[in-house]
Parts: sequence; structure tokens; C-alpha cells
Amino acid sequence: MARWVMKAIKIGSLAIFASFLALNISFYLVGLLSGKTVFHFANQANTDGVSYYNIALAPFKDPPADSGFRYATFLYPLVVSLIAGGNPFATAIVMEIVNILAFSLSLVFFYQLAKIDGFSIATVFYAFNPILLISVHGGMNEPLYYALMFGGLLMFRKEKFLPSALFLSLAVISRPDFFIFALPYFALAKGKKFLPYLMIILAATAGFGYYLVSRFTLEHFLQFASGSDLPPQLGIPFATFLYNRFFGASGTFQIRGFNLILNEAVAWAVFASILFSIYFAARKKHRDWFSLSLIALGSVIQPAYSYFSGYFRFISMAPSLYKVPSLLLKGRLVQMIAVIYAVAGFGILVAWFF
Repeated sequence: MARWVMKAIKIGSLAIFASFLALNISFYLVGLLSGKTVFHFANQANTDGVSYYNIALAPFKDPPADSGFRYATFLYPLVVSLIAGGNPFATAIVMEIVNILAFSLSLVFFYQLAKIDGFSIATVFYAFNPILLISVHGGMNEPLYYALMFGGLLMFRKEKFLPSALFLSLAVISRPDFFIFALPYFALAKGKKFLPYLMIILAATAGFGYYLVSRFTLEHFLQFASGSDLPPQLGIPFATFLYNRFFGASGTFQIRGFNLILNEAVAWAVFASILFSIYFAARKKHRDWFSLSLIALGSVIQPAYSYFSGYFRFISMAPSLYKVPSLLLKGRLVQMIAVIYAVAGFGILVAWFF
């Protein structure tokens, strides 16, 4: 019986990977045939994708003095550079392909984690989170980070500690500012069994930190965090989110009209899911300790960006958010909501880039 279950999971994972890969490649090809590449997408959307594009062209040349915080998320442009070899056109294409493959892989890992907890339909809500879809097609580093994090979490839960430690060490190089909020979970869960492997992750963190400081100086990163040259990059994310909704501009030139309404609905849905996650944990209906670690620590202090950035890209990694619909609703109603959510999420992706 166990063999049949494992076979079904593998077939389901392969189907999910292939379907999501085909959907996102199709979206990209439409853009490419329209004369757009990742570079143009990222430039129009005013995202960090342009910076990663430039880093990927020559990752080890002398960078601008104020760009150290970009190099702190070094793995994604480095992987792109190793594949594309510095060719400008190939770099733009490889950025997109790496992201589509990485996010599709993260979807497989997420599905397997959700299956263990009995929340398979949560995979739909993760797959069509517009915040993450925009990251995939905007040349951002989240897709690779999510694949590494969920791969490490899956291996951790299966007590395959060495592969887990290797996944998580690469995640550090991909997005150390996000990883730090997940670290307490891996340090405290599973008793003391993971502690020897935790040393591998800490060594990777220390080594990468030393590289960044020796290249850009510690003062550069302190100035970035305090906002000496830019607006402060650290703050209380809930406060920032609410302030920007009620007192700041919530629109951008990419999204107007009905699409802006959809955008705000999804943003508020994420916010509500965070609160529901805490509520269900407090009522002992469902406790996802990994998610709670992210919520508890990342909600105290995080990059205080608004809109589809910073905190909402970070918190979108919490699996408990995508389980909330199943905890609130039952049966076909959850499936109907999942379909509506998928259409809305993909609709926002189209609105953002076209």
C-alpha cells in the first residue's frame, strides 16, 4: 500500500512540474514574440531584475560601491552567469529559464510537504500567488531561493539531514536576509539530531558574510540598513503595509482599474492569512512551526518595502498561508475559491507585464 502511495505522489509531482513549466514557458514565449526579454520586463516593472541582469553579465568585476546589498543575493545571478557566459541576449533568456525551472521545482517540493500535512490543494494557492509569479518573470531571486528552502525543509522533515543542510547552505547564498528568520526552526526542531549539520549552514553563512564584508565593507551594509543613502531598509512590516494602504500611493503605472482591485484583494488576502495562521495555531487547530518561525520573527523586523516587495515576498514562503482556505472552508467551496484565485493571480501577472 505504501508503495502505491509513493508512486501516486511521484506521478502527481511530475504532472504538477510539467503543467506549471508549460504554462510559464508559454507566458514567456508570448512576451518574447512580442519583442520582450527578462531585461525589458524587469525594467518596465521597476524591479531588481535589471540589477541581477547586470551582475550576471560580469559577477566578479568591480561593482559600483553602493551595490553590495545586491550581491548579498549572489547565487541567482552567479548561476545565470555560469550558464549564459556573459552574453547579453543569452543572459536575459537564461534568467527566465532558471526562474521557471526553479519555481516549478519549488512547487513540487511544496506539493510533497502539503501532501504530508493533508493540504494538497494548498499547492494551487502557492502556484498562483501573483507576488511569486511576478518574481519569476521579473528576473528576481525568490524562485531559486524558494526551491532551495522547500527542498531543504522537505529533506529535513524526512530526516535526510545532509542533503537538507546542503540545500539550506545554498539558500543562504541565495537570500541570507530571508533565511535568517527560518534558522531558529532548524536549530530547535528535531531535538539535537540536526545540530551537527547545522554547523555546515553556519559555516556557509560565516564564509559568505566574510566575502561580502571584505568586498564591500561592513559600513556599507550598516548604512543600507539604517537608510543613510536610501529610505530605511528595516522596519515593522505590518505598520509599513497598513500605512501605504491608507496614507500612501497603492497603485503603479502597470496596474489600473479592475486589475488594481484584484491586486489589492490578493495583498489583503495574504495579510488576512497571516492573522488566520496565528489564530489557528493558538486554537491548536493546525500548527506549522516552520511558518510560525517566519511569521513571529519576520513580522517584527523585515525589509520595510511596500507593494509586491520585501515583506510580502518573504512571507509568501510560509506554507500555513496557503492552508488557510482549507481550514476555513470545506469541499467544493475550497476548490471553487482555488480556481478563482488562480485566474486572478495569473490575471495580475498579465496586467503587470502587458
